[in-house]
Amino acid sequence: MDLLASEKTPFLGDPGLRKWFLLLITFLLLSLIVPAYADRGMIPLSPDVSVYEPGQKAIIAWDGEEEILILSTDTVSSEETLVLEILPLPSKPTVESASFHSFEEMQILIWEEGVNLYGTFGKEGARAGGVDVVFHEKIGAHDVTVIMATGSSELVDWMEDFLEENNVTQTPSLGNLEPAVEDYMGRGFRYYVLDLITVSSEERSVDPILYRFDSAFLYYPLLITSPVEGSTDITLFLLTQGQVIDGYYPLQKASYQVSGGPWKPIEFQVSQGELSKIDLRIGSLFEGGAWLTTLKYEGELKWLTEDLMITQDSVTPSVSEPDIQVEIAFPPTIVILCFVLGAVCTLIGVFSTLLLTSSKWMQKKKRNEG
Repeated sequence: MDLLASEKTPFLGDPGLRKWFLLLITFLLLSLIVPAYADRGMIPLSPDVSVYEPGQKAIIAWDGEEEILILSTDTVSSEETLVLEILPLPSKPTVESASFHSFEEMQILIWEEGVNLYGTFGKEGARAGGVDVVFHEKIGAHDVTVIMATGSSELVDWMEDFLEENNVTQTPSLGNLEPAVEDYMGRGFRYYVLDLITVSSEERSVDPILYRFDSAFLYYPLLITSPVEGSTDITLFLLTQGQVIDGYYPLQKASYQVSGGPWKPIEFQVSQGELSKIDLRIGSLFEGGAWLTTLKYEGELKWLTEDLMITQDSVTPSVSEPDIQVEIAFPPTIVILCFVLGAVCTLIGVFSTLLLTSSKWMQKKKRNEG
């Protein structure tokens, strides 16, 4: 996909207009370039410290049966403190390291589509009893543990042991998170990822983590952060086999816009090769490419009372190669001329047949008379 239009495009042919256009698109996409944020419940281990979650970003790839979720944490607190993050998942995940490169590649795709969309004036041109530790590994600045719990009290008991093993003397409490955790337990969520990080008064990002798990729906946890103070900006990059058409409230589809023009949703098809540039594990999830849909939310965390759970009914059929249809239109005069010529040719054929028949009849008559 070319980043610059051809010389036949007057709008981008002028250097001044081209510079204005590129600056405008850059401004519109600037909010998508910042480091990624995760959506997890946070328990500050210093009771008098307030922890805030100013923004969230994630890449979510879902093929209808399995999901790859790439997250990174970017938080800030009133003063430096240890924070225990909780991420509820619908099934047992595998946990691996990821890279900010994935978000950079996603940004490049959106940039190129924006140039393709507006540089050519139209898109046509252009996701019982006890707690068992099932995973424990340090990834970058993280201390990640995946546990399976059947009740909130069991979760707290294990959290205490986990902190003691990490030489943390504070006693954890679910506090305001308890209603949310009980909600997840009631819905059958048994797997929880715990991550112990240090949060300071300066915003900072930690290396992304990739979670891979089975799921019958595209999933992103929102409810777990509702007890956290303040507002947030959420940007989610969904990758699905078909186009997402419903089921994403309270988020909205992010859009492109050029001054004075209509808003265009940031959603388009990407090839398997482009997916592999984002992450090879995502590329292997979609053999025939995928739809990219960008969702956004701006508002109070306390309003996030439900998780993002998109079912197959809210996604169009799988991505496939588009049917090639050739439509040829003729001017009316040519159509009329062809009709007249056809009629004339038919009359000539009939007349010729009559003459031939008449000639044979006359020859036969002469032979009989002779």
